[in-house]
Amino acid sequence: MTQSSTSRSLRAFAGILVLTLSGLAAAEPPLRAARLGYISGVVSFSPSSQPDWVQAVVNRPLTTGDRLWADSNSRAELQIGGASIRLGELTDVTLLNFDDRITQVQLLQGSLNVHVRRIGVSQSLEIDTPNLAFTLRQIGDYRIDVDPDGSATAVRVHNGRGEVYGEGASYTVDPKRGYRFHGTDHSDYETLVAQPDDDFDS
Repeated sequence: MTQSSTSRSLRAFAGILVLTLSGLAAAEPPLRAARLGYISGVVSFSPSSQPDWVQAVVNRPLTTGDRLWADSNSRAELQIGGASIRLGELTDVTLLNFDDRITQVQLLQGSLNVHVRRIGVSQSLEIDTPNLAFTLRQIGDYRIDVDPDGSATAVRVHNGRGEVYGEGASYTVDPKRGYRFHGTDHSDYETLVAQPDDDFDS
């Protein structure tokens, strides 16, 4: 075989190798996914971009666009990296975004308890509701409640620290503090008095 033929053969082999590796990379699953770690009662699941609902099952992986509904007297727990997100009854959640920097979860109504065990310096966990975005940047325990009509959101920080963002306004929520926000500009809010943990917190 001549040197020219050898060179062409090597280039062809290199091209095939690149295409093969590219195909393997494209076939890999998402780098981050949530896992449905616990179910109690009736919990439904709707895959991304699908209108149908099916019964959720434990250990199912969930990714961007997937949706969960916990019915009356029902609960569920999502495990996402270093955080556990617990859904209370009558709770509607959509997984908006997962990457190495941010995790976004949309809470349209209902209650979430979030336990953050670990979080990187450049990472954050964001809970989006109809009238605000709540960013959790520290290890801690948090609770978010959204009214059934989506008009108000209550945010409590048991320990840790979070930031609330709305239209042209932002607030830092310190440990042992809680606020209830009405509307989207956050000029209408109330301070929540300390309350003992309820059954969902426990």
